[in-house]
Amino acid sequence: MNSGSSVPPRKKSLTVHYSLVQATYWMNYSVSLGFAAVYLQALGYNNTQLGGIIASGHLLSTLLGPWLASCIDRSDRVTAKKLAPLLLAFQTAALVIMLFYPVKGLLTTVLYSVYICLSTTDNTLNLKLYTDASYSGIPLDYGFARGIGSLAYVLSSVVLGILAESSPIRIPPLAGLLMTAFQLAAFLFIAGKVPDTAAVRDVPKGVTLPEFFRKNPRFCLHLLGMVLIYCAHLAIFSFLINITRNAGGNTRNMGFLTGYAAAIEIPVMLLFTRLFGKKDFGRLLRFSIVFFVFESAAIAAASNLTGLYLAFLLQAPAFALYTAASVPYVEKAISFEDSAKAQSLTYTTTALGSVLASLICGRLFDLLSVPATLWIATGICLIGAVIAFFGIETRKKD
Repeated sequence: MNSGSSVPPRKKSLTVHYSLVQATYWMNYSVSLGFAAVYLQALGYNNTQLGGIIASGHLLSTLLGPWLASCIDRSDRVTAKKLAPLLLAFQTAALVIMLFYPVKGLLTTVLYSVYICLSTTDNTLNLKLYTDASYSGIPLDYGFARGIGSLAYVLSSVVLGILAESSPIRIPPLAGLLMTAFQLAAFLFIAGKVPDTAAVRDVPKGVTLPEFFRKNPRFCLHLLGMVLIYCAHLAIFSFLINITRNAGGNTRNMGFLTGYAAAIEIPVMLLFTRLFGKKDFGRLLRFSIVFFVFESAAIAAASNLTGLYLAFLLQAPAFALYTAASVPYVEKAISFEDSAKAQSLTYTTTALGSVLASLICGRLFDLLSVPATLWIATGICLIGAVIAFFGIETRKKD
């Protein structure tokens, strides 16, 4: 018998479970952000008003996400497992009201802002699950799971693009309710299999957000640069219907473009750990931010749908590579007790970028031509890339 062996049993991988979490999250995200313009414009909102709603939702998420993450880092009682069902319940309530009262006005403005806030903040809790699993020694391939998330985003975008063309007011909230239910089921499926590190006595408590900023100035510089990069990036995806129409397309074409862009990301994410798992994540991030600039410029230069499809090929070395490398980069660069805050702040750069994109570019789309707005966004992206490049730490060569 071998019962006296000191070799601990190998823990079962949770990659499949976490892939479901990522898939349902990004399917819901495709509704809340990808079809925000379709739904709200169908109700009579213009680009400036649409931009204000997206900005409000993301601004709220930049406050809620890091605050919840800080509470998780510093408390034994506040956990991702307890918070996720609560956030999804509020999300469901907002969608139900929008479904049965689809009218332009203050109520819809507030509810859609809340929907964006909650659907964005959900990922803070998903990332906490990943860091807890990793800290506990449970095998989990984040890049693969994130790739499955993009695949789900592709499928949902294509299907919703077709369905929403005939019913742009009813389909988005109905789809949001369905995706929220799937999201809750996936989260509960994995939650019991990941230990709460907050309950482990030898895990130190994290610092407050102001202390974290003072403690990690270079990391914060990187975050600042990424806010500007995402401002340009999300000026494209938040207003893709405008860009698609300018290139001669329609809502159906926008759905296919959104799905296509996500499909380009999938191979990089699925194979990231296998191809780049032993590389310097900091160098990979620097490489990716350069391609954000190239992609933004290529989309600004595209004059037809073929040009847009070619430009979106740069999603692979830009967004896909950055997304897959950023989570393990933060895991290595920041101490575990502050991991929830660090991961949340990294993801929050997309929300802050969206706030700027919505306020600035939403207005510019009303005042200027689509190409002019996109070239301004490319200039913002270039400035952000320079800042982010110097905020990233890389390993010294031997």
